Amino acid sequence: MALLKPEQTGSIYLPVCIYKKGCFMVSIVLVSKSLTLANGIKELVNQTVDRQVKIAIATNYQTPSDLANEVPPETILTAIKKCYSKQGVLVLLDTYHSAQNAALAIANLEHNVATNVALSSAPIVEGTLAAANSIALGASLEEAEKAAHKTITIKKLQLGENLPNFNIHPKNTNYEPVRIITAPVWLYPYHRFVIPRKKISSHLLLEEQKRLVKAIERSKKDIDWLTEEAYRKIGEQYAHIFSSHRFLLENTELQLTVCSMISKHHCNAEFALQQTFIDLIDTYAQMDDDNMRARESDLDDILSRLLRYLTSAPPPITHPPYTNAILVTKQLHPSTLMAIDTNKIKGILLSHGNPLSNTTVLANALDIPIINEAGRQALSLTDGQNITLKKVQNIWLYQNTYISH
Repeated sequence: MALLKPEQTGSIYLPVCIYKKGCFMVSIVLVSKSLTLANGIKELVNQTVDRQVKIAIATNYQTPSDLANEVPPETILTAIKKCYSKQGVLVLLDTYHSAQNAALAIANLEHNVATNVALSSAPIVEGTLAAANSIALGASLEEAEKAAHKTITIKKLQLGENLPNFNIHPKNTNYEPVRIITAPVWLYPYHRFVIPRKKISSHLLLEEQKRLVKAIERSKKDIDWLTEEAYRKIGEQYAHIFSSHRFLLENTELQLTVCSMISKHHCNAEFALQQTFIDLIDTYAQMDDDNMRARESDLDDILSRLLRYLTSAPPPITHPPYTNAILVTKQLHPSTLMAIDTNKIKGILLSHGNPLSNTTVLANALDIPIINEAGRQALSLTDGQNITLKKVQNIWLYQNTYISH
């Protein structure tokens, strides 16, 4: 595909290749908004590593105002190509904001080249030093990547820090022998996107990939708000549900897969995203662990949000039409529940749903009765019709449908 040259974007590429002719080793690309920082790291490697390692710097720095802008994918792509060898290229980033542009660059490489390029999450200074030392000793790309990544753990151990536990899903332990709720039905619209494939011209592929990145960034802002809202309403352990959504959006491998599909099949971003998530959801569905299979709702939640931005679809409805309502729908995403005015929701009735889903976890934490797997008959209820939910022995009942908390 046609890509802009660095000089067309106002960015610069500074190859700093320091290697002996005929010496084949893994190369390093430093992606940094700051030329001073990148040159300092390179100089540090020169002074501390016994054997010269091939290093290239990808930066957009020309004036101090450029520090506010991320390094464009075209510049990173050029840097990778300039220092590429069959032994591979390890890419390190100054900030996590550069990860998406780096993923875009890798997506536009030939497949046999892209498979020899690794994007590291290691800190750029310690990671580069560790990788360079291992490369100087003859390390492979995989070994160099591991050496860089270990610096994260080492620093945390030295500082006595522990990684947070994101697998906390406590249940509501409130117990009432009998509880009855009668309220009008709010038939909540359920929509699942079905995106057709569209042919994209070669010269528009990069723009299509940038559309994806923009949708991801907008989704991250939404999720940051949801995380804060969950923390405010029900506590830190529930906020981790949305932290995991953001973690997936920051997964460069996932972004790379979608971007590669756009480039390879000349298709629209919406279709490539949809197909990638369908494969991911299928993978979870085939797992033996019930809790992992229940994460389908989270994946569909993330996908729906991205597709809404890509298709300019309206956001979910968040204001119930009644002061007290029982929300009835097919499935409910965790983010939708957190965004709705839950003070007006007295119960939730899902024709499908999963009792192990994070939607159920959040409903329990909010003390909202929820019934999953109520069957299709639930969708035949009339909007505004009064129905009754009854809790007996910690089990919520609607007709013959029940779910134990």
